[in-house]
Amino acid sequence: MTTIGLPHWLTRGSELGRRLATATVVFSTLVAFIATAIQLGFDYRRDIQQIDATFLQVGQSYLPTLASALWTTNRQDLQIAVDGLARLPDVRYVEVKEGNTVWAHSGHNAPEEITSQRFALTHEHRGQTIEIGAATVVMDMTGVYRRLLERFWVILATNTVKTFLVAGFMLWLFHRLVTRHLQRVAEFTSHRNTSNLREPLILNRPAHSARETDEFDQVAVALTQMQANLADSLAETQRLNAELEQRVIERTAKLERINQELESFSFSVSHDLRAPLRSIDGFSQMLIEDYGDKLDAEGKNYLQRVRHAAQRMGAVIDDLLRLARITRTNMQRASVDLSTLAAEVAAELRRRMDMPAATLTIRPGMVVNGDPALLRIALENLLNNAFKYSGKLTAPNIEFSSTTRNGHAVFFVRDNGAGFDMAYVDKLFGTFQRLHREDEFPGTGIGLATVKRVIIRHGGEIWAESTVGKGATFYFTLGNDGSAEINSAA
Repeated sequence: MTTIGLPHWLTRGSELGRRLATATVVFSTLVAFIATAIQLGFDYRRDIQQIDATFLQVGQSYLPTLASALWTTNRQDLQIAVDGLARLPDVRYVEVKEGNTVWAHSGHNAPEEITSQRFALTHEHRGQTIEIGAATVVMDMTGVYRRLLERFWVILATNTVKTFLVAGFMLWLFHRLVTRHLQRVAEFTSHRNTSNLREPLILNRPAHSARETDEFDQVAVALTQMQANLADSLAETQRLNAELEQRVIERTAKLERINQELESFSFSVSHDLRAPLRSIDGFSQMLIEDYGDKLDAEGKNYLQRVRHAAQRMGAVIDDLLRLARITRTNMQRASVDLSTLAAEVAAELRRRMDMPAATLTIRPGMVVNGDPALLRIALENLLNNAFKYSGKLTAPNIEFSSTTRNGHAVFFVRDNGAGFDMAYVDKLFGTFQRLHREDEFPGTGIGLATVKRVIIRHGGEIWAESTVGKGATFYFTLGNDGSAEINSAA
Protein backbone atom coordinates (compact mmCIF):
# COMPACT_ATOMS: atom_id res chain seq x y z
CA MET A 1 0.00 0.00 0.00
CA THR A 2 1.39 3.42 -0.95
CA THR A 3 0.06 6.58 0.68
CA ILE A 4 -0.13 9.21 -2.06
CA GLY A 5 1.40 12.53 -1.11
CA LEU A 6 3.07 11.38 2.13
CA PRO A 7 6.87 11.19 2.42
CA HIS A 8 8.30 7.70 2.66
CA TRP A 9 9.96 8.41 6.00
CA LEU A 10 6.53 9.13 7.50
CA THR A 11 5.03 5.79 6.46
CA ARG A 12 8.01 3.42 6.59
CA GLY A 13 7.35 0.06 8.29
CA SER A 14 3.86 0.67 9.59
CA GLU A 15 0.79 -0.54 7.75
CA LEU A 16 -1.49 0.86 10.46
CA GLY A 17 0.44 4.14 10.30
CA ARG A 18 -0.05 4.34 6.55
CA ARG A 19 -3.74 3.77 6.94
CA LEU A 20 -4.01 6.34 9.70
CA ALA A 21 -2.01 8.91 7.71
CA THR A 22 -4.09 8.29 4.60
CA ALA A 23 -7.33 8.60 6.55
CA THR A 24 -6.04 11.78 8.21
CA VAL A 25 -5.03 13.35 4.89
CA VAL A 26 -8.29 12.43 3.19
CA PHE A 27 -10.47 13.57 6.09
CA SER A 28 -8.46 16.77 6.67
CA THR A 29 -8.55 17.60 2.95
CA LEU A 30 -12.30 17.07 2.88
CA VAL A 31 -12.75 19.24 5.96
CA ALA A 32 -10.43 21.88 4.45
CA PHE A 33 -12.48 22.01 1.23
CA ILE A 34 -15.71 22.29 3.19
CA ALA A 35 -14.28 24.99 5.48
CA THR A 36 -12.86 26.83 2.46
CA ALA A 37 -16.19 26.73 0.69
CA ILE A 38 -17.96 28.08 3.77
CA GLN A 39 -15.39 30.81 4.27
CA LEU A 40 -15.49 31.83 0.59
CA GLY A 41 -19.25 31.93 0.79
CA PHE A 42 -19.06 34.37 3.70
CA ASP A 43 -16.40 36.42 1.85
CA TYR A 44 -18.54 36.56 -1.30
CA ARG A 45 -21.52 37.65 0.73
CA ARG A 46 -19.41 40.31 2.42
CA ASP A 47 -18.18 41.67 -0.97
CA ILE A 48 -21.73 41.80 -2.29
CA GLN A 49 -22.75 43.65 0.83
CA GLN A 50 -19.85 46.07 0.17
CA ILE A 51 -21.15 46.69 -3.32
CA ASP A 52 -24.63 47.33 -1.95
CA ALA A 53 -23.05 49.74 0.56
CA THR A 54 -21.32 51.54 -2.33
CA PHE A 55 -24.64 51.91 -4.13
CA LEU A 56 -26.14 53.24 -0.90
CA GLN A 57 -23.25 55.69 -0.54
CA VAL A 58 -23.82 56.93 -4.08
CA GLY A 59 -27.50 57.48 -3.35
CA GLN A 60 -26.83 59.37 -0.12
CA SER A 61 -23.66 61.34 -0.85
CA TYR A 62 -23.21 61.86 -4.60
CA LEU A 63 -26.70 62.31 -6.01
CA PRO A 64 -27.31 65.82 -4.61
CA THR A 65 -24.00 67.05 -6.11
CA LEU A 66 -24.77 65.45 -9.48
CA ALA A 67 -28.32 66.84 -9.52
CA SER A 68 -27.14 70.37 -8.63
CA ALA A 69 -24.43 70.39 -11.34
CA LEU A 70 -26.87 69.02 -13.91
CA TRP A 71 -29.54 71.66 -12.99
CA THR A 72 -27.07 74.46 -13.42
CA THR A 73 -25.71 72.81 -16.56
CA ASN A 74 -22.24 73.07 -15.10
CA ARG A 75 -20.63 70.38 -17.17
CA GLN A 76 -17.20 70.83 -15.56
CA ASP A 77 -18.46 70.32 -11.98
CA LEU A 78 -20.59 67.43 -13.20
CA GLN A 79 -17.58 65.69 -14.77
CA ILE A 80 -15.49 66.23 -11.64
CA ALA A 81 -18.23 64.64 -9.52
CA VAL A 82 -18.55 61.72 -11.95
CA ASP A 83 -14.78 61.16 -11.96
CA GLY A 84 -14.77 61.09 -8.18
CA LEU A 85 -17.61 58.60 -8.16
CA ALA A 86 -15.75 56.38 -10.66
CA ARG A 87 -12.82 56.13 -8.27
CA LEU A 88 -14.90 54.33 -5.65
CA PRO A 89 -13.95 50.62 -5.09
CA ASP A 90 -15.21 48.26 -7.78
CA VAL A 91 -16.94 51.07 -9.76
CA ARG A 92 -16.25 50.50 -13.45
CA TYR A 93 -18.40 53.11 -15.22
CA VAL A 94 -20.52 56.16 -14.27
CA GLU A 95 -22.80 57.99 -16.64
CA VAL A 96 -25.14 61.01 -16.21
CA LYS A 97 -27.86 61.54 -18.84
CA GLU A 98 -30.67 63.96 -19.45
CA GLY A 99 -33.09 62.19 -21.68
CA ASN A 100 -30.91 60.77 -24.45
CA THR A 101 -28.13 63.29 -23.91
CA VAL A 102 -25.01 62.16 -22.04
CA TRP A 103 -23.76 65.08 -19.96
CA ALA A 104 -20.83 63.32 -18.31
CA HIS A 105 -19.33 59.83 -18.03
CA SER A 106 -16.22 58.16 -16.66
CA GLY A 107 -14.73 54.67 -16.84
CA HIS A 108 -15.20 51.82 -19.32
CA ASN A 109 -18.59 50.30 -19.92
CA ALA A 110 -17.91 46.70 -21.13
CA PRO A 111 -20.45 43.84 -21.07
CA GLU A 112 -18.52 41.57 -18.68
CA GLU A 113 -19.09 40.56 -15.04
CA ILE A 114 -21.00 43.64 -13.90
CA THR A 115 -23.93 44.78 -11.83
CA SER A 116 -25.49 48.24 -12.26
CA GLN A 117 -28.04 50.54 -10.69
CA ARG A 118 -29.87 53.61 -12.06
CA PHE A 119 -30.41 56.61 -9.82
CA ALA A 120 -32.91 59.35 -10.64
CA LEU A 121 -31.56 62.95 -10.42
CA THR A 122 -34.17 65.39 -9.04
CA HIS A 123 -34.36 69.06 -8.16
CA GLU A 124 -36.76 71.05 -5.97
CA HIS A 125 -38.30 73.92 -7.93
CA ARG A 126 -41.18 76.03 -6.61
CA GLY A 127 -42.14 73.33 -4.17
CA GLN A 128 -42.12 70.58 -6.74
CA THR A 129 -39.66 67.74 -7.23
CA ILE A 130 -38.62 67.56 -10.84
CA GLU A 131 -36.69 64.62 -12.35
CA ILE A 132 -34.02 66.29 -14.43
CA GLY A 133 -31.95 63.23 -15.41
CA ALA A 134 -30.47 59.95 -14.29
CA ALA A 135 -27.14 58.64 -13.12
CA THR A 136 -26.13 55.02 -13.90
CA VAL A 137 -23.41 53.37 -11.79
CA VAL A 138 -21.87 50.12 -13.06
CA MET A 139 -20.00 47.97 -10.52
CA ASP A 140 -17.27 45.55 -11.62
CA MET A 141 -17.70 41.94 -10.25
CA THR A 142 -14.34 40.80 -11.64
CA GLY A 143 -12.53 42.17 -8.63
CA VAL A 144 -14.85 40.27 -6.34
CA TYR A 145 -14.14 36.97 -8.13
CA ARG A 146 -10.43 37.69 -8.28
CA ARG A 147 -10.24 38.33 -4.55
CA LEU A 148 -12.24 35.15 -3.89
CA LEU A 149 -9.83 33.12 -6.05
CA GLU A 150 -6.82 34.61 -4.30
CA ARG A 151 -8.34 33.80 -0.92
CA PHE A 152 -9.11 30.24 -2.12
CA TRP A 153 -5.49 29.54 -3.01
CA VAL A 154 -4.21 31.07 0.22
CA ILE A 155 -6.67 29.05 2.32
CA LEU A 156 -5.96 25.86 0.33
CA ALA A 157 -2.20 26.23 0.71
CA THR A 158 -2.54 26.94 4.42
CA ASN A 159 -4.83 23.95 5.00
CA THR A 160 -2.59 21.67 2.92
CA VAL A 161 0.46 22.52 5.00
CA LYS A 162 -1.57 22.13 8.17
CA THR A 163 -2.98 18.78 6.99
CA PHE A 164 0.43 17.30 6.27
CA LEU A 165 1.84 18.60 9.52
CA VAL A 166 -1.06 17.09 11.45
CA ALA A 167 -0.76 13.79 9.51
CA GLY A 168 2.97 13.62 10.18
CA PHE A 169 2.51 14.37 13.86
CA MET A 170 -0.29 11.81 14.22
CA LEU A 171 1.76 9.18 12.41
CA TRP A 172 4.77 9.85 14.66
CA LEU A 173 2.54 9.81 17.73
CA PHE A 174 0.77 6.62 16.59
CA HIS A 175 4.09 4.91 15.97
CA ARG A 176 5.39 6.11 19.32
CA LEU A 177 2.33 5.02 21.28
CA VAL A 178 0.99 2.03 19.31
CA THR A 179 2.72 0.50 16.29
CA ARG A 180 6.18 -0.07 17.77
CA HIS A 181 4.59 -1.88 20.69
CA LEU A 182 2.37 -3.92 18.37
CA GLN A 183 5.44 -4.90 16.36
CA ARG A 184 7.16 -5.93 19.58
CA VAL A 185 4.11 -8.01 20.59
CA ALA A 186 4.01 -9.66 17.12
CA GLU A 187 7.76 -10.42 17.25
CA PHE A 188 7.43 -11.75 20.79
CA THR A 189 4.52 -14.07 20.01
CA SER A 190 6.07 -15.33 16.74
CA HIS A 191 9.10 -16.66 18.64
CA ARG A 192 7.13 -18.54 21.30
CA ASN A 193 7.82 -22.25 21.61
CA THR A 194 7.81 -24.90 24.29
CA SER A 195 11.25 -23.85 25.56
CA ASN A 196 10.61 -20.15 26.29
CA LEU A 197 7.05 -19.99 27.59
CA ARG A 198 8.28 -18.60 30.90
CA GLU A 199 9.88 -15.53 29.27
CA PRO A 200 7.85 -12.35 30.03
CA LEU A 201 6.85 -9.74 27.44
CA ILE A 202 8.83 -6.51 28.00
CA LEU A 203 7.83 -3.38 26.09
CA ASN A 204 10.23 -0.49 25.51
CA ARG A 205 8.27 2.05 27.51
CA PRO A 206 9.11 4.63 30.19
CA ALA A 207 8.55 3.50 33.73
CA HIS A 208 5.24 4.53 35.23
CA SER A 209 3.21 3.82 38.30
CA ALA A 210 0.55 1.14 38.60
CA ARG A 211 -2.12 3.81 38.42
CA GLU A 212 -0.89 4.84 34.95
CA THR A 213 -1.22 1.41 33.36
CA ASP A 214 -2.89 1.31 29.95
CA GLU A 215 -4.08 -1.26 27.40
CA PHE A 216 -0.55 -2.35 26.42
CA ASP A 217 0.29 -3.06 30.02
CA GLN A 218 -2.84 -5.19 30.17
CA VAL A 219 -1.79 -7.00 26.96
CA ALA A 220 1.68 -7.69 28.39
CA VAL A 221 0.22 -9.03 31.62
CA ALA A 222 -2.36 -11.13 29.75
CA LEU A 223 0.29 -12.61 27.40
CA THR A 224 2.59 -13.42 30.29
CA GLN A 225 -0.27 -15.08 32.16
CA MET A 226 -1.33 -16.97 29.03
CA GLN A 227 2.22 -18.25 28.57
CA ALA A 228 2.34 -19.37 32.16
CA ASN A 229 -0.97 -21.19 31.72
CA LEU A 230 0.30 -22.79 28.50
CA ALA A 231 3.50 -23.85 30.20
CA ASP A 232 1.56 -25.41 33.05
CA SER A 233 -0.84 -27.09 30.60
CA LEU A 234 2.09 -28.35 28.53
CA ALA A 235 3.80 -29.80 31.58
CA GLU A 236 0.56 -31.44 32.64
CA THR A 237 -0.02 -32.75 29.12
CA GLN A 238 3.49 -34.17 28.96
CA ARG A 239 2.97 -35.84 32.31
CA LEU A 240 -0.37 -37.27 31.20
CA ASN A 241 1.12 -38.39 27.88
CA ALA A 242 3.94 -40.17 29.64
CA GLU A 243 1.47 -41.78 31.99
CA LEU A 244 -0.84 -42.69 29.09
CA GLU A 245 2.06 -44.07 27.07
CA GLN A 246 3.08 -46.23 29.98
CA ARG A 247 -0.49 -47.43 30.39
CA VAL A 248 -0.70 -48.18 26.67
CA ILE A 249 2.52 -50.18 26.88
CA GLU A 250 1.20 -52.08 29.85
CA ARG A 251 -2.23 -52.63 28.29
CA THR A 252 -0.66 -53.67 24.98
CA ALA A 253 1.56 -56.18 26.71
CA LYS A 254 -1.44 -57.43 28.67
CA LEU A 255 -3.52 -57.72 25.50
CA GLU A 256 -0.69 -59.52 23.76
CA ARG A 257 -0.57 -62.04 26.60
CA ILE A 258 -4.35 -62.41 26.56
CA ASN A 259 -4.38 -62.85 22.78
CA GLN A 260 -1.64 -65.43 22.97
CA GLU A 261 -3.52 -67.26 25.70
CA LEU A 262 -6.75 -67.04 23.68
CA GLU A 263 -4.99 -68.29 20.59
CA SER A 264 -3.47 -71.16 22.48
CA PHE A 265 -6.83 -71.83 24.09
CA SER A 266 -8.59 -71.72 20.69
CA PHE A 267 -6.21 -74.21 19.13
CA SER A 268 -6.36 -76.41 22.21
CA VAL A 269 -10.15 -76.32 22.31
CA SER A 270 -10.41 -76.86 18.57
CA HIS A 271 -8.08 -79.87 18.84
CA ASP A 272 -9.94 -81.23 21.87
CA LEU A 273 -13.30 -80.72 20.15
CA ARG A 274 -12.27 -82.09 16.79
CA ALA A 275 -11.15 -85.46 18.22
CA PRO A 276 -14.56 -86.35 19.77
CA LEU A 277 -16.36 -84.88 16.75
CA ARG A 278 -14.32 -87.10 14.44
CA SER A 279 -15.07 -90.03 16.72
CA ILE A 280 -18.79 -89.26 16.65
CA ASP A 281 -18.79 -88.92 12.89
CA GLY A 282 -16.58 -92.00 12.37
CA PHE A 283 -18.48 -94.33 14.70
CA SER A 284 -21.78 -93.13 13.24
CA GLN A 285 -20.49 -94.01 9.79
CA MET A 286 -19.34 -97.42 11.03
CA LEU A 287 -22.75 -98.09 12.56
CA ILE A 288 -24.41 -97.30 9.27
CA GLU A 289 -21.99 -99.44 7.31
CA ASP A 290 -21.73 -102.42 9.72
CA TYR A 291 -25.13 -102.49 11.30
CA GLY A 292 -27.21 -100.72 8.70
CA ASP A 293 -29.15 -103.89 7.93
CA LYS A 294 -30.24 -104.12 11.57
CA LEU A 295 -31.48 -100.53 11.72
CA ASP A 296 -34.75 -99.32 10.40
CA ALA A 297 -35.09 -96.15 8.34
CA GLU A 298 -35.69 -93.96 11.38
CA GLY A 299 -32.54 -95.24 13.08
CA LYS A 300 -30.47 -94.60 9.98
CA ASN A 301 -31.94 -91.07 9.81
CA TYR A 302 -30.92 -90.44 13.39
CA LEU A 303 -27.37 -91.52 12.67
CA GLN A 304 -27.21 -89.33 9.56
CA ARG A 305 -28.43 -86.37 11.60
CA VAL A 306 -25.75 -87.07 14.21
CA ARG A 307 -23.11 -87.16 11.49
CA HIS A 308 -24.44 -83.95 9.93
CA ALA A 309 -24.39 -82.16 13.29
CA ALA A 310 -20.83 -83.32 13.99
CA GLN A 311 -19.68 -82.24 10.53
CA ARG A 312 -21.42 -78.85 10.90
CA MET A 313 -19.81 -78.38 14.30
CA GLY A 314 -16.44 -79.12 12.72
CA ALA A 315 -17.12 -76.56 9.97
CA VAL A 316 -18.05 -73.95 12.61
CA ILE A 317 -14.82 -74.62 14.48
CA ASP A 318 -12.80 -74.28 11.25
CA ASP A 319 -14.56 -70.98 10.36
CA LEU A 320 -14.02 -69.56 13.85
CA LEU A 321 -10.33 -70.42 13.71
CA ARG A 322 -10.08 -68.84 10.29
CA LEU A 323 -11.84 -65.70 11.59
CA ALA A 324 -9.37 -65.50 14.50
CA ARG A 325 -6.38 -65.96 12.19
CA ILE A 326 -7.60 -63.14 9.91
CA THR A 327 -7.54 -60.73 12.84
CA ARG A 328 -4.05 -61.83 13.90
CA THR A 329 -2.37 -62.32 10.53
CA ASN A 330 0.18 -59.68 9.49
CA MET A 331 -0.73 -57.80 6.32
CA GLN A 332 1.48 -58.58 3.31
CA ARG A 333 0.50 -56.03 0.68
CA ALA A 334 1.18 -56.63 -2.99
CA SER A 335 -0.35 -55.98 -6.37
CA VAL A 336 -3.39 -58.26 -6.70
CA ASP A 337 -5.39 -58.92 -9.86
CA LEU A 338 -8.88 -59.32 -8.42
CA SER A 339 -10.24 -60.36 -11.82
CA THR A 340 -7.87 -63.32 -12.12
CA LEU A 341 -8.29 -64.21 -8.44
CA ALA A 342 -12.10 -64.19 -8.76
CA ALA A 343 -11.95 -66.37 -11.87
CA GLU A 344 -9.87 -68.99 -10.02
CA VAL A 345 -12.19 -68.97 -7.00
CA ALA A 346 -15.32 -69.13 -9.19
CA ALA A 347 -13.95 -72.09 -11.21
CA GLU A 348 -13.36 -74.06 -8.00
CA LEU A 349 -16.83 -73.17 -6.64
CA ARG A 350 -18.55 -74.04 -9.93
CA ARG A 351 -16.93 -77.50 -9.86
CA ARG A 352 -17.50 -78.13 -6.15
CA MET A 353 -21.15 -76.95 -6.17
CA ASP A 354 -21.89 -78.59 -9.54
CA MET A 355 -23.27 -75.44 -11.25
CA PRO A 356 -22.05 -75.65 -14.85
CA ALA A 357 -25.10 -73.70 -16.08
CA ALA A 358 -24.35 -70.63 -14.00
CA THR A 359 -23.47 -67.49 -16.03
CA LEU A 360 -20.43 -65.77 -14.55
CA THR A 361 -19.28 -62.30 -15.67
CA ILE A 362 -15.99 -60.92 -14.34
CA ARG A 363 -14.69 -57.53 -15.36
CA PRO A 364 -11.03 -57.79 -16.44
CA GLY A 365 -8.18 -55.57 -15.26
CA MET A 366 -9.25 -54.93 -11.66
CA VAL A 367 -5.77 -54.69 -10.12
CA VAL A 368 -5.45 -53.41 -6.54
CA ASN A 369 -2.92 -53.20 -3.75
CA GLY A 370 -3.71 -55.57 -0.88
CA ASP A 371 -3.00 -58.83 0.90
CA PRO A 372 -3.49 -61.66 -1.66
CA ALA A 373 -4.37 -64.34 0.91
CA LEU A 374 -6.93 -62.20 2.75
CA LEU A 375 -8.51 -60.95 -0.50
CA ARG A 376 -8.86 -64.57 -1.68
CA ILE A 377 -10.73 -65.42 1.54
CA ALA A 378 -13.08 -62.45 1.02
CA LEU A 379 -13.81 -63.37 -2.61
CA GLU A 380 -14.31 -67.05 -1.68
CA ASN A 381 -17.02 -66.11 0.83
CA LEU A 382 -18.73 -63.53 -1.39
CA LEU A 383 -18.76 -65.72 -4.51
CA ASN A 384 -19.73 -68.77 -2.45
CA ASN A 385 -22.81 -66.88 -1.22
CA ALA A 386 -23.63 -65.77 -4.76
CA PHE A 387 -23.47 -69.36 -6.07
CA LYS A 388 -25.30 -70.78 -3.04
CA TYR A 389 -28.23 -68.36 -3.00
CA SER A 390 -28.75 -68.50 -6.79
CA GLY A 391 -28.18 -72.26 -7.06
CA LYS A 392 -31.91 -73.11 -7.05
CA LEU A 393 -32.54 -71.04 -10.21
CA THR A 394 -32.55 -72.54 -13.68
CA ALA A 395 -30.37 -69.69 -14.97
CA PRO A 396 -28.10 -68.37 -12.22
CA ASN A 397 -26.39 -65.10 -13.14
CA ILE A 398 -23.39 -63.91 -11.13
CA GLU A 399 -21.35 -60.76 -11.79
CA PHE A 400 -18.13 -59.39 -10.27
CA SER A 401 -17.30 -55.87 -11.41
CA SER A 402 -16.57 -52.34 -10.18
CA THR A 403 -17.77 -48.76 -10.43
CA THR A 404 -16.74 -45.37 -9.04
CA ARG A 405 -18.34 -43.24 -6.35
CA ASN A 406 -16.94 -39.87 -5.31
CA GLY A 407 -13.78 -40.61 -7.28
CA HIS A 408 -13.07 -43.92 -5.49
CA ALA A 409 -13.35 -47.46 -6.80
CA VAL A 410 -16.20 -49.60 -5.49
CA PHE A 411 -16.23 -53.35 -6.22
CA PHE A 412 -19.36 -55.47 -6.13
CA VAL A 413 -20.56 -59.08 -6.39
CA ARG A 414 -24.11 -59.36 -7.73
CA ASP A 415 -26.41 -62.39 -8.13
CA ASN A 416 -30.03 -62.96 -9.13
CA GLY A 417 -30.76 -65.40 -6.30
CA ALA A 418 -32.99 -65.44 -3.24
CA GLY A 419 -31.99 -62.05 -1.86
CA PHE A 420 -32.95 -60.88 1.63
CA ASP A 421 -35.14 -58.37 3.44
CA MET A 422 -33.30 -55.04 3.85
CA ALA A 423 -34.95 -54.62 7.25
CA TYR A 424 -32.37 -57.15 8.57
CA VAL A 425 -29.32 -55.75 6.75
CA ASP A 426 -27.71 -54.66 10.05
CA LYS A 427 -27.49 -58.32 11.14
CA LEU A 428 -25.90 -59.45 7.90
CA PHE A 429 -22.22 -59.06 8.85
CA GLY A 430 -22.49 -60.27 12.45
CA THR A 431 -21.09 -63.59 13.68
CA PHE A 432 -23.63 -66.48 13.55
CA GLN A 433 -26.25 -64.12 12.05
CA ARG A 434 -28.28 -65.91 9.36
CA LEU A 435 -31.26 -64.59 7.39
CA HIS A 436 -32.31 -68.01 5.99
CA ARG A 437 -33.04 -71.35 7.56
CA GLU A 438 -30.45 -74.11 7.58
CA ASP A 439 -32.67 -76.42 5.57
CA GLU A 440 -33.00 -73.72 2.86
CA PHE A 441 -29.36 -72.67 2.52
CA PRO A 442 -26.67 -74.36 4.62
CA GLY A 443 -23.92 -72.35 6.30
CA THR A 444 -22.32 -71.37 9.59
CA GLY A 445 -23.14 -67.66 9.62
CA ILE A 446 -19.48 -66.68 9.85
CA GLY A 447 -18.58 -66.09 6.19
CA LEU A 448 -19.77 -62.45 5.88
CA ALA A 449 -18.29 -61.57 9.27
CA THR A 450 -14.98 -62.89 7.91
CA VAL A 451 -15.36 -60.77 4.74
CA LYS A 452 -16.04 -57.65 6.83
CA ARG A 453 -12.87 -58.16 8.88
CA VAL A 454 -10.79 -58.56 5.71
CA ILE A 455 -12.24 -55.36 4.22
CA ILE A 456 -11.76 -53.39 7.46
CA ARG A 457 -8.13 -54.51 7.68
CA HIS A 458 -7.65 -53.03 4.19
CA GLY A 459 -9.15 -49.72 5.37
CA GLY A 460 -12.33 -50.18 3.36
CA GLU A 461 -16.07 -50.55 3.86
CA ILE A 462 -18.65 -53.15 2.90
CA TRP A 463 -22.43 -52.91 2.52
CA ALA A 464 -25.23 -54.74 0.74
CA GLU A 465 -28.42 -54.00 -1.19
CA SER A 466 -31.11 -56.54 -1.97
CA THR A 467 -34.74 -57.27 -2.77
CA VAL A 468 -36.33 -60.54 -1.69
CA GLY A 469 -36.50 -62.89 -4.68
CA LYS A 470 -34.50 -60.58 -6.94
CA GLY A 471 -30.94 -61.21 -5.84
CA ALA A 472 -28.40 -59.28 -3.79
CA THR A 473 -25.41 -57.02 -4.42
CA PHE A 474 -22.47 -56.78 -2.03
CA TYR A 475 -20.31 -53.63 -2.41
CA PHE A 476 -16.88 -53.10 -0.89
CA THR A 477 -13.97 -50.67 -1.05
CA LEU A 478 -10.33 -51.19 -0.11
CA GLY A 479 -9.44 -47.73 1.21
CA ASN A 480 -7.07 -45.22 -0.40
CA ASP A 481 -4.07 -47.54 -0.20
CA GLY A 482 -5.96 -50.46 -1.68
CA SER A 483 -7.47 -48.62 -4.62
CA ALA A 484 -4.42 -46.54 -5.53
CA GLU A 485 -3.28 -48.95 -8.26
CA ILE A 486 -6.62 -49.77 -9.87
CA ASN A 487 -6.18 -49.95 -13.62
CA SER A 488 -9.73 -50.07 -14.95
CA ALA A 489 -12.28 -49.87 -12.17
CA ALA A 490 -14.20 -46.94 -13.66
